Amino acid sequence: MLYSPERSSLASTDPTGSAHAGKIFPAGVISGKRHTLHGVKDENGSSMGRVYKTISRLSISPRRVYQGRALPALLLCGIASLCATTAHAQSAAKWDKRGQDAEARQDFDAAYEDYHNAVLKKPKDLRFLEHFQKMRYQAAVAHVDRGRVLRQNGDIQGAMAQFNRALQIDSGNQAAEQEINQIQREQQVERDNTPQAKEQMSRQNETLSTLGSIAGPVELKPVSNDPITLHMVEDVKVIYEAIGKAAGLNVLFDPDYSSKRIPVDLTNVTLSDALRIVGTISGTFYKAITPNTIFVATNSRTKRTDLDEQAVQTFYLTNASQQNDANEVVIAIRNLLDPSVKIYLVPSQNAIVMRATPDQLLLAQKLLNDLDRARPEVVVDVAVLEVNKNVEHNLGITLPQSITLTPQANPNTTSSSSSSSSGTGTGTGTGTTSNFTLNTLAHLNANNFAVGITGGTLNALLTDADTRVLQNPSIRATDGQRATMKIGEKIPVATGSYNAGVSTGVASIGVQTQFTYLDIGVNIDMTPTVHYDREVTLKMKIEVLSQVTTVNISGVNEPVIGQRTSEQVITLKDGEPSLLAGIITKNDALNIAGTPGIGELPFFKYFFTSRDKINDKQEIVFIIIPHIVRESVLTRANVRPIDTGTGQSIELRRDASANDSDSEPIYPNKPHTPASPTSAANAASTMVQQLSQQAAPVAPPANYVPGAQTPATQPPATPQAATQTPAVQTPATPTVGGPPVSFTVVPPDSNQPVGSTFQVAVMLGNGRDVFSVPLQLQFNPALLQLVNVDAGDFLGKDGQAVSLVHREDNGLVAISSIRPPNTAGVSGTGSLCTLTFKAIAPGDSTLSLVKVGALNSAQANLPAVGSQATVHVK
Repeated sequence: MLYSPERSSLASTDPTGSAHAGKIFPAGVISGKRHTLHGVKDENGSSMGRVYKTISRLSISPRRVYQGRALPALLLCGIASLCATTAHAQSAAKWDKRGQDAEARQDFDAAYEDYHNAVLKKPKDLRFLEHFQKMRYQAAVAHVDRGRVLRQNGDIQGAMAQFNRALQIDSGNQAAEQEINQIQREQQVERDNTPQAKEQMSRQNETLSTLGSIAGPVELKPVSNDPITLHMVEDVKVIYEAIGKAAGLNVLFDPDYSSKRIPVDLTNVTLSDALRIVGTISGTFYKAITPNTIFVATNSRTKRTDLDEQAVQTFYLTNASQQNDANEVVIAIRNLLDPSVKIYLVPSQNAIVMRATPDQLLLAQKLLNDLDRARPEVVVDVAVLEVNKNVEHNLGITLPQSITLTPQANPNTTSSSSSSSSGTGTGTGTGTTSNFTLNTLAHLNANNFAVGITGGTLNALLTDADTRVLQNPSIRATDGQRATMKIGEKIPVATGSYNAGVSTGVASIGVQTQFTYLDIGVNIDMTPTVHYDREVTLKMKIEVLSQVTTVNISGVNEPVIGQRTSEQVITLKDGEPSLLAGIITKNDALNIAGTPGIGELPFFKYFFTSRDKINDKQEIVFIIIPHIVRESVLTRANVRPIDTGTGQSIELRRDASANDSDSEPIYPNKPHTPASPTSAANAASTMVQQLSQQAAPVAPPANYVPGAQTPATQPPATPQAATQTPAVQTPATPTVGGPPVSFTVVPPDSNQPVGSTFQVAVMLGNGRDVFSVPLQLQFNPALLQLVNVDAGDFLGKDGQAVSLVHREDNGLVAISSIRPPNTAGVSGTGSLCTLTFKAIAPGDSTLSLVKVGALNSAQANLPAVGSQATVHVK
């Protein structure tokens, strides 16, 4: 097929192209060779290099076709053919992928077409349909925005094209339709020169002109703002006139005012200050009538009421999400201003309308700027971790537990048999007779007894069940507003029953059972309070409910609900993790089965008894971390005092000098927000590691005697010497060389009285890329009581949030500190943590690091050594 310029169509030719070459294409024939377009450009001056591949696929000589002026139309046909072939070959998934790429480039038109093609391929696929619907809206909005810009620039035709394109994409776009209607009305008004149209436009213009002509309160504009110096003892009117001449103002007096002589001594004061000073001395006040005229009258309540100008202003609230918030603002303004001020709340518009003096309106504006503030918001990251640890050891030998003896008449049989008597009995009853005879009983021996012995058993069973349930929801709440989250399911619970037939008289209705539904799963009820120092107070209740089993009550199976609840009010810093709950239950059981007597001997009990040891732990951990995502910045302009005049009237003073410090926040030192903040899930993972470390029993130090007030071994004489004692226990062989990381216990220097509270620091030295630190510290619980464990400044010295969790069990406290994931470790020396103890009994208690360890950012073990120290309680 060849293109004919005369007929604007394709004409047939033979495969060689020689039959009609001279008639249809004087300089263009089909060729099997490929040619390169060197320096060839189209009529617009654009390079033809991009269309070369299309021409070569059609096997057309570019040079000869271009000379025959058939190239443009033929290129269009070839490109359209290739696009149709490509579009037909593309799958719906590829079209969708192309649409996603175009959407990422913000090419909404191309994305819309690609998603449309994907929907045409698979119209029943909801994924492609959802992408198409979303992009249809975005593409239409983009055209509306372009049209509005063109309309503002005066390009009405281009704006109409954009609005029409938006309607083609999304026929339900009301914004595009409104813009088109507005343009059409304006064009119609321009074309319509009828008297009615002119009259309507005249009325609208007159209304707008009238509204625009309404002036605001009069502002005094003196001719001169030079400082005023005045020293005289004259009549008040003379003094006012002197000040007016100096500033270029006209001064009028109330006819009822009686003037008097007053002394005035002013040096380099402004006009407003001079008028205020003279008014205070003379008991007068002034009001601006025009920008260069003031009116002076006696300062009394009556004159103030008669002469003070009233203005109306509408204030729109921007942060009042509820009507109660707007009511609080209105009440505050009404109580601070004069009772005669008219103030109304319009809830539908979220606006306040006031009629008052200009100074009162300005004061109301100041109060609105201070009170109408955005509420802070906080996201609380919650991790609920439940660990069920069940370990069972069943080991031993069980000998036969019972022996049975069965008499038998015939030693050759394994059991006695009975047969019915064949004779006629003389007794009154009939029954079976024994095989034993008197002769058999007379010659009874051991062969007439069958012995049955139960078999022995060898038990060797180890059961280790570890169940972990981790739920990590996040809930966002506004300051002071309650937020709830329920994750789980509802189960029905029968609460009662009644017989409807008794009330209706129809016995066939039967008994009707009433049900209620319980929320099973994780239930979070939280009310945050965000403070201006970036601390968050959380009043929260976390419940973990689960159906344990069912119980039958009066023929109805009722569920038995297991609950884990934590309800408290705590205050945390932004990003600070908090452990809300610890261990719930711990059961240890030992079952012994064996042969009496010999099974109780010290050595033989392992061969003649079976021991079944069960350790069952059920732990529940709630970890929360608040993150402030929106805060209300409090500046100094919000809290600085302002002069409002006397108690008789509100009169504000203006200060022309601007103070830049008023815009500075009151709490400028914001904490550094880490790039990868600690999450509750990471803290929960750390807790799991800690629990797994505590699963294996740790041997106490050799010099520790439970319940004793003094250790078995004499401690060092001074705490300084105690810190140099080598560690009692070190972790496994590390994988990283170099000098070991040292852990030093630093107790207080002086003796501690009973009942006092003191702190013990754990210092870390020789740190190299330290990422996490697990350790265990042993102390005497009869002498000391652990109060709290706080994180030190070593792991968080670069501003990162450090997750620290601890747990204490009978004098053994396990501490785990970890930095946020995907962050480097810390090197150097510093405080790792601080332990707060309470002295409860006199004596000397050893603080021993029984297990120490450190991991770098690559999760490789670092060599570590610990120490021990002694605390003296008197």
